Amino acid sequence: MRGIHSQPLLSVFASRRLSTASLIVLASIITFAAAFSGCASVSADRTAAEKLSVVPSVIDFKAVVVGQKNSQTVKVTNSSSDSISLKSLQVSGTGFSLPSAKVPVVLAPGSHLSLSVVFDPPAAVDESGALVIASTDLKTPIRIPLSGAGEKAAPKLTLSPTSLNFGARAIKSSTSQSVVLTNTGNLALSIRSVSVANPEFSVSGISKGVSLSPNQKLEFQVWFHPTAGGKASATISLDASAGLAPVKLAVAGSASSSASSASALHSVTLDWTGRSSSIMGYHVYRGEAQGGPFERLTGTLLETTSYKDTNVVAGGHYFYVVTAVAEGGPESPYSNEVAVEIPNN
Repeated sequence: MRGIHSQPLLSVFASRRLSTASLIVLASIITFAAAFSGCASVSADRTAAEKLSVVPSVIDFKAVVVGQKNSQTVKVTNSSSDSISLKSLQVSGTGFSLPSAKVPVVLAPGSHLSLSVVFDPPAAVDESGALVIASTDLKTPIRIPLSGAGEKAAPKLTLSPTSLNFGARAIKSSTSQSVVLTNTGNLALSIRSVSVANPEFSVSGISKGVSLSPNQKLEFQVWFHPTAGGKASATISLDASAGLAPVKLAVAGSASSSASSASALHSVTLDWTGRSSSIMGYHVYRGEAQGGPFERLTGTLLETTSYKDTNVVAGGHYFYVVTAVAEGGPESPYSNEVAVEIPNN
């Protein structure tokens, strides 16, 4: 009050006018509240979205190949403190279904229900619909938008490279090159058969029954094993599912006895480390494919930790492993594998 008396009269009058206006506003608020006092129970009631939590709130299946199905799981949780009875669970829209839904079902507070919504497009067009959850305990049903698109089947396999040439190799040598097979279509595919028309060529790393999802890649090896001089060629054919035409890889190479004579210029020296004083000796094994099978090169135990293989051919590709034999006779498993490629000359 001391502050008010120290102000000019105009300020005191303005304060009184403000005070009067405040009373008018307050009176209006009271009147407004009184006008809605009969709806207090509505404001206290929780909405359907507050009582039931639905995740995800929107379901988009994106592109699904016609003739195939895609499903997504919807989790419905009772977020209230009361039990909720779900009266109906329905989906609308072409291609959408809810195969495992059973109603009525009662959700206790905090419990949840998992629903599987399926999209099976009948044609290559965009579709939309909704999952509708209704309950006598909710004022209004909950509506979850559904969308998806049908897509025409387009199976396709791609090879990289599309052909191989091994060049000139020694007779009885073994050389490999890598090829990558990619599923570039929109269908999962399986390999039904792998055929090679010429026995001087073979494949590893791929076989009947191998499956590839869309965009999945598989690396495999093509081998050239010339048994006689001259040129060699073949077509490697991969037959896949879904009515896809076989994928073909052209391969070629040549061999001569003159290349074999160059083998006398080459050898392979292996060195390794022994780890136990109880080891009596070692055996050396060699194979012509990664992972074996391996053939033992040593007739008797080696007492040293090195070995020189002079029986190699120019252009050959070899894989070596070593085993240790302990006192008493047991032989260890294979060591790590070492790959060696012999030059052509």
